[in-house]
Amino acid sequence: MTFQQHSRSERIESLDLLRGVAAFAVMIPHFFMYYLEDASALAEIVSVTAVEVFFVLSGFVLGPQIVLCARRKNWATLRTFLLRRWMRTIPSYLVALLAISTIFGQIGSADFFRYASYVQNLFSQHNTRDYYPVAWSLSVEEWYYVAFPPFLLLYGKLTRGTGEWFEYGSAALLFIIFVTLVRVAYGDMAGWGEHVRRVVAFRIDSIAYGFLLYVALQQGKFEWNTRLRSLSFLLLLLTTALLFHINLQMLESDAAWLRHIHPFASAAFGMSTVTFFLSINSLFRAQWMKAVGTYLGQISYPVYLFHLAILYTLARLLPPHNDPQHFLLYAGAVVLFTTLFFHGFEKPILASRPRYRHLPVTGVAPIHDPEQLPTPR
Repeated sequence: MTFQQHSRSERIESLDLLRGVAAFAVMIPHFFMYYLEDASALAEIVSVTAVEVFFVLSGFVLGPQIVLCARRKNWATLRTFLLRRWMRTIPSYLVALLAISTIFGQIGSADFFRYASYVQNLFSQHNTRDYYPVAWSLSVEEWYYVAFPPFLLLYGKLTRGTGEWFEYGSAALLFIIFVTLVRVAYGDMAGWGEHVRRVVAFRIDSIAYGFLLYVALQQGKFEWNTRLRSLSFLLLLLTTALLFHINLQMLESDAAWLRHIHPFASAAFGMSTVTFFLSINSLFRAQWMKAVGTYLGQISYPVYLFHLAILYTLARLLPPHNDPQHFLLYAGAVVLFTTLFFHGFEKPILASRPRYRHLPVTGVAPIHDPEQLPTPR
């Protein structure tokens, strides 16, 4: 089955599964980081790596919609794209922000309003108290929505592009190069985690790698077979080993070169992970496998948003301990709450989002048709 045929499905269950796995790969380590100091370093590496996968995955699955904006070359399509993204991300985020701000007594504070407007880490860490630490990546996402698609439109207009895939790939590369130069020139590598890795201006390129992967696979037009699956799995193993080696070295060394190559290693890992999971989508034949993938994809965003609030609430209600029963209670509470939240809050909002003009309600259509859009998200 070709990548194009995969993309004509309304959902790609293997990528939904990946999204869910990445969300739990953030949620679970945070439990151990909270209770086990000895395990915090390894747990942080796992959670940070999962976020990098989120970035590439987001850029990849939004690729068709961004290409649609570029091909139509009008601001009305871009407006629809932004409204759909904002309705998908902002309402749930604000609910989660209100919840965790209530826990910490921060409602109405300056930090609260910086979180609410996604500017707490725009050029540096501006908040006095970073009480909602996962919000940094959500800011990167939101600013990507308002930065990259307009950049692609303007690039096409200035270069008088014809809508070829090479044009989109070169625009993405230019965007990545520009952000990389800004990061190298102005990033404080001595404070890598706080002042570079979690700053929007230095990390917004991480999502563009996913878009670049989308363009590359569109051009590939190859069949997913056993040989290519094996090759993608080998590439995943290699990039995993490379990234974890770099992360471990960064724990022991302050060498700036490690921090300079970390974003590239993270992008390579994210791209290889998305490619591998895409290659195995045809193996999701059983209905229960599709259902599991879809379900995990549906709750992935609320899991990411609310797991810290649930963790902190349980820590206040129960005596401090880290036994298996406490972890199971935490995991069960997260799964139950996020399932109810998706169906009761998110799903109605998603159903009411504006549609792209001349598109069927599901968006199921060939990728090569500029007037239609596959794989809505």
